[in-house]
Amino acid sequence: MVNQAVVLLGSNDPTLLRQRGSDLQILEFFQLKMGDLAPLTNWLSRKFAMATDNDILSSPVHAELVQLDECGIFYTTNYDDFLERALRKAGRKAQAVTAERNVAHDRSHVEVVKFHGDFNNPKEMVVTESHYMDRMRLESAMDFKLRGDILGRAVLFIGYSFGDPNVNYIFHLVNKLFANLPESGTGRRAYIVLPEPSDFERRLFRARNIEVISVGSADISGEVANLLQHMRS
Repeated sequence: MVNQAVVLLGSNDPTLLRQRGSDLQILEFFQLKMGDLAPLTNWLSRKFAMATDNDILSSPVHAELVQLDECGIFYTTNYDDFLERALRKAGRKAQAVTAERNVAHDRSHVEVVKFHGDFNNPKEMVVTESHYMDRMRLESAMDFKLRGDILGRAVLFIGYSFGDPNVNYIFHLVNKLFANLPESGTGRRAYIVLPEPSDFERRLFRARNIEVISVGSADISGEVANLLQHMRS
């Protein structure tokens, strides 16, 4: 996304801008320079629209996620509609949630909470540095929903790490909510899947009340899919 933003700004070398600022700052600059994020988000939307439902379900992880019948709420920071399309293709009713107004009240629908918005709700999209700063205040309706959804449930993070600063505030929130856990088999209700985690990662996540589940790194998608399959066993 950042590379395309640089191209639309008239350059073919994103490394030059990355020497001056972060990816989020580059996207902020794009919005200031172009006056709108639409040229970039429209390009990204067209790229995602090329994937068919069968393409999506060919992903081992998506194919297993839709089989988690006991899971009625998925959170994602992606803008695409791959997860809800995969759920519908698998015969499950799904509703995308980007704001309080479209929270699903029919419990037969699986909620796919687009925590950073999606292409159908561009005003809710979290893209630039300023957008992330606003979200980190943890005062929006979506933040309150996250707090409510976490309580009384187990949480599994897939595809995130400390290398992704955009979701570190979610780890912070989990730590605050789960600081005083009730007795449980592991002492944890939040888990994260990491490929061959280091002691550094294990200790830092454990300090945030998040237990690390290790998978191999040779075939991460396949390993995660096997984990999800075992969760249903």
